[in-house]
Amino acid sequence: MSDIFSEEMKKEIIKLFDKRLIQLKINEAFDIQKDVLIGIEKNVKEINNRLVDVEDIANDFENSIESSIDEITFINRMNELEQQVESMNGEYVHNDELEQVVGKTMLKLIPNFNERIAKEIKKHLVSIAEFVIKNFKEKE
Repeated sequence: MSDIFSEEMKKEIIKLFDKRLIQLKINEAFDIQKDVLIGIEKNVKEINNRLVDVEDIANDFENSIESSIDEITFINRMNELEQQVESMNGEYVHNDELEQVVGKTMLKLIPNFNERIAKEIKKHLVSIAEFVIKNFKEKE
C-alpha cells in the first residue's frame, strides 16, 4: 500500500473506513458483544464457585452420613455383644464354681489328696536332687 498510495491518501481511506464503520454501528455491536461475553464469563465463574460450594457441602454431608452409619453400626454391635455376654453369664459355669466342684470332688474321692500330692512332689524333688548331685560329681 505504501508504494501505491501517498500518506494523505492512506489517511483519507482510513477516515472513509472509520466513517463507514460508524454508519454501520459495527463498533457498537462489538462493544455489545464484548459486554455480553464479559457478563457470560462472570456468570460462569459465579456458577463454578456455587458448584464448588455445593460439591463441598455434598462431600461433607456424605462423610457425616458414613461416620454416623459407622457409629450406629458400632453402637448396635456393642449392644448385641453386651447382650450375648449377659446371656453367657447365666449359662456357663464360672471358673471359681468349677474350682469348688473339682476341690470337693477330689476331697470326696481322695480324702488326704493334699498329703498325697505333697509326698509325690517330695519324691520327684529328691530324685531331681540326686540326679543333679550325681551329674555334678561326674563332671568334676
